[in-house]
Amino acid sequence: MTDVSLQHVVKQYGNGPTVLHGIDLEVESGEFMVFVGPSGCGKTTLLRAIAGLEDLTDGRIVIGGQEAQDLPPVQRGVAMVFQSYALYPHMTVAENMGFALKFSKLAKPQIEAAVMRAAEVLQIVPLLQRKPKELSGGQRQRVAIGRAIVRQPKVFLFDEPLSNLDASLRVQMRMELAKLHRELGTTMIYVTHDQVEAMTLGTRIAVFNAGRIEQVGRPIDLYRSPDSRFVAGFLGSPKMSFLKAQARADSDGVVLNFGDAGYVRVAGSGLPHGELTLGVRPEHFSLGEHGNGIRATVDQVEHLGDCDVAYARVAGHAEPAAIKLASGGRPLAAGDTVWLRPEADNCHLFDGEGRAVNTR
Repeated sequence: MTDVSLQHVVKQYGNGPTVLHGIDLEVESGEFMVFVGPSGCGKTTLLRAIAGLEDLTDGRIVIGGQEAQDLPPVQRGVAMVFQSYALYPHMTVAENMGFALKFSKLAKPQIEAAVMRAAEVLQIVPLLQRKPKELSGGQRQRVAIGRAIVRQPKVFLFDEPLSNLDASLRVQMRMELAKLHRELGTTMIYVTHDQVEAMTLGTRIAVFNAGRIEQVGRPIDLYRSPDSRFVAGFLGSPKMSFLKAQARADSDGVVLNFGDAGYVRVAGSGLPHGELTLGVRPEHFSLGEHGNGIRATVDQVEHLGDCDVAYARVAGHAEPAAIKLASGGRPLAAGDTVWLRPEADNCHLFDGEGRAVNTR
């Protein structure tokens, strides 16, 4: 197994914008690292730099202890799976999977054995003699992954490989990728803008924002303890709700005043006074009695079967707050007035620069 070390990686296109601003990251041997962030944040550029498809402006890339930023892609020991399947339409599945091995001067029996091993792992043995046009989208993606597996790379690189699949197939392929990682134990680096993919696949997640890494950690740690408002708002569906308030400390915690919309008390001590932003995940809201909590007006209610999600607007805030409620509970409709009660121990506070303020 192989680790990947990124040291002060900078990428600038000529005299144009800087896309990567000194990225430092250690990818541990055998882990499944996910790069997640919005479009244009630099995550794919960094993946392509690891693969050798982008030159660095500055910095070092070390793969398995060997400095690799100046090596050609073929000498880096990595294999990349792209968003597009890029299969040769005139070749069979077996020929597509074994094509790269022909240039390694392997004997035909060795190539056939490598293709068969990969096909067995991916459960596509019955497809080996078909052409790409005879395959579904999910089957084509398995073939693209198999083409990478036969090379037995030190590191797998995935560039949004599931984005062309429909929702149900993406769920199935996520499960198969997680299983593949368990079976192979190879280091994998995966790029996506889908936070659900990031949360379900990653051993660790690196959240990117404007060419910088906002936070790195286990999915559950980033979800429960985000370092910034950006991370808090990016991970989670529905996303975290943010409400500006005036904060003051008292003997029982922190009082957050929302003006005419009311006030709440949250846990914490030693916090700054003045304007802070309260962040609450949908599952950490409940509905209080009249006058007890933050007054809001319901905009919309989504009935999802196992739960209801209500979107309620607090006076002075453009974005409605999302509240996840047990299905079959108190019926709500657009126009209803509700009083929101955040769980005191599950509140997040952010300062004026969007950095987390410790409430514990």
